[in-house]
Amino acid sequence: MRKGSTTSTILFPVLIFLLFTIQVQARNLNEVSCSSSCGDIHNIKYPFRLRGDPSSCGDPDYEFSCVNNKTILEIYTGKYYVRNISYTDNLLRLVDVNFANGSCSLPSGSIVDRDGYVQDFRYRGQLNYSTESRIRFIKCSSNVTLQSIEKHYNYTEVPCLTRNGSYMYAVQDGMYLANNYPRTCSLVSVAPVDYHEDVYKSPTYEAMVKVLQAGFDLGWSVECRNCQLAGKQCVIDAKAWETRPVIFQCQKDYHELTRSEANLIILALCVAALIGLVIIVAILVCVIRKFKKRKQPVKNLQNQLPSTL
Repeated sequence: MRKGSTTSTILFPVLIFLLFTIQVQARNLNEVSCSSSCGDIHNIKYPFRLRGDPSSCGDPDYEFSCVNNKTILEIYTGKYYVRNISYTDNLLRLVDVNFANGSCSLPSGSIVDRDGYVQDFRYRGQLNYSTESRIRFIKCSSNVTLQSIEKHYNYTEVPCLTRNGSYMYAVQDGMYLANNYPRTCSLVSVAPVDYHEDVYKSPTYEAMVKVLQAGFDLGWSVECRNCQLAGKQCVIDAKAWETRPVIFQCQKDYHELTRSEANLIILALCVAALIGLVIIVAILVCVIRKFKKRKQPVKNLQNQLPSTL
């Protein structure tokens, strides 16, 4: 009876390990073998998936749709054509559907907030800040260039959206946050783009349209998504700034010790010190006893020797 019990005790953890291994291998197999295509995008694989793919394919949080053979990513109210997927750098090349054909229009939505930061925790935006830029669409009730040409030199009028005494401008601000608008103006939306110094220094709306039509890079991170879902902040691994793709991790939580936690630590230290003292005393007692045992036979031998007097 005892033999059967021992055998089952050994086999149970082995079976658990095998089941876990099979599950991991099956998940990895789905990630590798599950691949879709839509139009010019042929490498849609984990973590991405197409709407309508089997449930085992990709991650539901990273789903594309395929419309008229064009891969589309929807974030908030914005819609973006996926031009390329780089699994080496964890980057998507996106173009707003409203700018794809070079038309005069506003962005379909705002993937970034007014300060230019990506609002969706599934994505991390660009990591190469030297190439990152934004074009801000600003609506004004009067002609900005007449107020101060020197200060507002890069305010470029959007002709198709300027009407009925309302002026629409496009402003490329590079790495700087252009929130200091004239009093008669307000921000309408922000579109991320690649930074082009020539467009920034000598802006024309035609040049800005080409920049918008070229699109921008958007990074993704499943690790960051998991951190946010766990209620933790996502940060870049300090030891892996130069790696590609960039490695993210959850920020460690630090908090001040409560009085009860401090008392427990002090108690643990006292107990450890007491145990250490007991061990030292026990070692000393053992050493003393061994020394006495070695000295006792010599004393007895001296007592047994005959006297020569």
